Amino acid sequence: MSAEKIDWDRLTRLRKRFLEIEEDPGVYWDSAEDLAQYHRFFGQRIGWKWRDAIRQAKQAGWHLRSNRVVDWGCGTGIASLTFLEEIESQGIESVTLCDHSLLATSFAKDALKARFPNLSVKIAHESELKELGDSIILVSHTLNELSAGVRSELKRQLIQARQLFFVEPGNHKCSHLLIEQREGLIDQFRPVAPCVCNLACTMDLEDNAHHWCHFFAKPPVEAFTSSDWSRFSRELEIDLRSLPYSYLALDSISLDSESDNRSSSRVIGRPRQHKGYTNLLSCDRNGLNLYQLQKRDNPTLWKTIKKNKCGSLFTWTSIDGDRIREGGPANTENH
Repeated sequence: MSAEKIDWDRLTRLRKRFLEIEEDPGVYWDSAEDLAQYHRFFGQRIGWKWRDAIRQAKQAGWHLRSNRVVDWGCGTGIASLTFLEEIESQGIESVTLCDHSLLATSFAKDALKARFPNLSVKIAHESELKELGDSIILVSHTLNELSAGVRSELKRQLIQARQLFFVEPGNHKCSHLLIEQREGLIDQFRPVAPCVCNLACTMDLEDNAHHWCHFFAKPPVEAFTSSDWSRFSRELEIDLRSLPYSYLALDSISLDSESDNRSSSRVIGRPRQHKGYTNLLSCDRNGLNLYQLQKRDNPTLWKTIKKNKCGSLFTWTSIDGDRIREGGPANTENH
C-alpha cells in the first residue's frame, strides 16, 4: 500500500475503536477497506509479536507437531500468516479461519491464498469446529474481548486440540486472562513456553498480583526507516519501540514430552538496567524471584542480558541470596 493510499483518518478511527473495546464488542469491521488499513499497520505489529513469541518458544524446545492450523478469532489472518512464514509452512495440510465477522474471514482467506497459493484454506463458524485432535489452534489478541462465559466455552473447544498457541497484548489484564486459560487447561496440556514447569502459576498468588507475564518484541528495521511507519507513529501517537506482548504455547499431554526446562528460568518483562548492575524478575519452578546481577560479578552475562540478543530463557548456576553470580542463556532448541 503506497503512502497516498493510506487513510490516516480511518486508522485513527480504528485505533480509537480498539482502545474502547470492552467484552463482547460485536463485529467492528465496517468494510473491507477497514480490514486492509488495519492489516497494513496494526496487523503487522501483531505479526511482529507472533514472530518473536514463536522464536522464544523454539528456544524452549517447542516445535510444530500438528498438520492443521485453526486461526480462532482470525481477524485479518495475521496470526496464521506469520505462523506459516515462521515455520516455513512445512507439513501444514490446511488452515481453518474462524471469526464472527464474515468480512474478516474473507479478507484473511484472500491474504493467505495470496501468500500460499497451494494452501487449503477453509472458513468455519466456531460451532462448526470439529475433529481438532491433529490441529494447532492459534488465538490472537482476543481474550480481553470475550465474556467469562465465552472464555469458558473457548476452553472447552481448545481441549480437543493437539497444540495451542496464544499471543495477547502485554498488559496486566490480558496477561492474567491468559494465566486463567493456562490454569483451566493444565490438566490436559503441558506448558512449553514461556513457562518452565507445569505447576500452578505463582503469578496468580496475592503477593505477585502486581506482576504480569509479558515480553517485548523487537520491530524490524523498516519500522524506523520507512516514512509510512514514521507518519503512523506521529499521527496515532504510538511508540514503535515498545511492543509488549504475552504468550503461551502448550502441547497436549497425549504428546510425548521432548523438552525439559525445569532447570531454566524465564526473565519476565524488561530487565532494569542501572550503572554497574541489572535488576530482573525471574520465573522458575520455585516461583517468582527478584534478582540482581552485578557487572563486576559476571561481565559477560551482564553484557548478554543488557544487549538482549539471546531470548529470555536462562540457567542460573550460582545464586547468592538475591544476587546472581553465574549463569547463561539456556539453549534447549531442538533438544
